Amino acid sequence: MSALKKTTANSKARTSTLRVIRGGLFPQTKKEIATENLWFICKASFWNTQLFSNEEEKEFKVLLAEHFKGSKNIDVTFKQLVERICLTKRYLTRRKGRYISKPIDWLNINYTNGLAGTLSWYKVVEEQRKNVPHYNEGITLLAKALLKYADKRNILDMLHYRKELIRLKQHDLLQVFMNSIMHLQYFSI
Repeated sequence: MSALKKTTANSKARTSTLRVIRGGLFPQTKKEIATENLWFICKASFWNTQLFSNEEEKEFKVLLAEHFKGSKNIDVTFKQLVERICLTKRYLTRRKGRYISKPIDWLNINYTNGLAGTLSWYKVVEEQRKNVPHYNEGITLLAKALLKYADKRNILDMLHYRKELIRLKQHDLLQVFMNSIMHLQYFSI
């Protein structure tokens, strides 16, 4: 009996725990994480065929972080910005010849023809939703899906939202979703 007690006591003593140490290469604050994820979504949506240096990408993230300044809820701001990205993507594809500015301009909070200028588009959509609750629900679903995937990186969530976008016949948003997931999963470090 005493040998059994010694064995269980020794196995308990050998149990080690894993500690997570923050710092290094990974973002530390929720705002930094949201900025990083939003950059990958922008890149996947507009500039997925372009290569940027690490310095350029850092500069773009600084510009994106300005959009989160003063935000009381980072998740709400993130979803709103994703919806505005979707509105821009649809605007660009609606008519041939439309284009988007360079990221250094488009992401700048002071550039009215960039991401900052899409706030008025978003407000129009919000007003329309008061009368028609499901108006442009695909972009809301996409924003929710990308926020959830960026937080948890769960394949089951990805499959669920993929099915939902297909069910809603939001094929353009499905492409943005899949491109964004690819960037979030494989290009983030």
